[in-house]
Amino acid sequence: MRKLINNIIKALIITSVKSNATWPLVYIYSKVIREVKSTQNRSNAKKFTLLVLTPERFRGDLKVLADTNKFRILSLPCNWQYKIISLYWSEKIEKKIGKYWDPGEDRILIKMQSNLRSFLKIFLASLYSYLNIDAVVSACVYYRQDHDWGLVSHEIGIPYIVLHRENLATATQQKLFYLNKFREIKRFNVDYIIVQNLQIKELLIKSGIVNVDKVDALGCLRMCDYVRRLKGWKKNDKKRRKVVLFSFHYGAGLQTIRGSGFINRDIGYVELFEHVHVSIARLASQHGDIDFVIKPKWGGPWIDEIEYVFRKNNIDSKDFDNLSILVDVNVHELILEADVICGFGSTTLLEAAIANVPVIVPYFADALKPEYAEHIQFKEEFEIFDIAHSVDDFEKLIIERLKNPKVSKECMDKRYSIFEKYVSSMKGDAVDKYVRKISHVIEGNNFRRVAKSKISF
Repeated sequence: MRKLINNIIKALIITSVKSNATWPLVYIYSKVIREVKSTQNRSNAKKFTLLVLTPERFRGDLKVLADTNKFRILSLPCNWQYKIISLYWSEKIEKKIGKYWDPGEDRILIKMQSNLRSFLKIFLASLYSYLNIDAVVSACVYYRQDHDWGLVSHEIGIPYIVLHRENLATATQQKLFYLNKFREIKRFNVDYIIVQNLQIKELLIKSGIVNVDKVDALGCLRMCDYVRRLKGWKKNDKKRRKVVLFSFHYGAGLQTIRGSGFINRDIGYVELFEHVHVSIARLASQHGDIDFVIKPKWGGPWIDEIEYVFRKNNIDSKDFDNLSILVDVNVHELILEADVICGFGSTTLLEAAIANVPVIVPYFADALKPEYAEHIQFKEEFEIFDIAHSVDDFEKLIIERLKNPKVSKECMDKRYSIFEKYVSSMKGDAVDKYVRKISHVIEGNNFRRVAKSKISF
């Protein structure tokens, strides 16, 4: 019965929109779309309005853009985005999702894409007009849930801009992974792509999905305030010292071998994960005067896996007042509070490195497997970190670096250079670059639309 009711509702929505009676759906979506409010009290100058798809993937970047007072940021919850897509996507289509970029002669998939895009052209034209949308923004070039929205937006004259969030590619196999992901995309009508570094820009161009004049590397929005803050920052003297582990998962950088996340415990950095997390807990039990923090990127299965390796080694994290597992905490605040930082295969290693603190990278156990050699992030840059080659080495390094945290000027200069190569400029000017580029794309599109309309007239 429920399935029947859902099918009836879907049919009514499709029929209504195709009859150009879009106002009920537009009204509903205007209410679920939320504005990302600026925290700056500035004059209400004219702003461009950006509709953001899959906003959950942007972390703090949307707030940064809103705080420029140059853009009105509207956020479309991903689940409401899927409600529109699900009008046409079905279980049959889900099984074909791997062919989405290149359906070939798959008539079912081709028909679905055609029907969805025809629907979106009518609905989005009304929605964008009602909300005064100037551009549509996505977080990744290969998010299938954003693809049709972006493609149709481009076709109806609203710029589609991708602020590509997947930018860590320092290892050979990671670069190959991204190149192949980009090459999967056969048709990509995008107005502009902004990435963080030249490596990803070059891979996008090499893949053939974008011309050199439609992509640029402008750094990372979230880093500007952090970089500026570091320049005048001095560590406060405090009684308790703190060690922070930026946790990693079994598939960190191993997408071409096993995918990401905690899919299974048979492939990936399973032993390294256990040794490193258990070592942090063991040190916490031995040093009650030192605080130890484990920071996963998200909760759920990630925390479950940490607790699993604790139980496996007869450890209960609740037994230690000085051991915390924190998810919803500001990464940069955590870095600035830390005396020693540990991590593996993450951009946070470079973010920590420019804060003039010891950064320890565990490189032992299954990380040494020959088949993983070309997957190790920052392997060519290991000289700017302290490398632990065993469990004992890892634990000893943490204690030694707490006693002697000094980082040489030569090492810091290298850290700054590598940070600029892979993350963002140490000038802290990425926000200004993004504002200029996004505004330029919108203004150029508006100029073309006006010129076209005058010619048509």
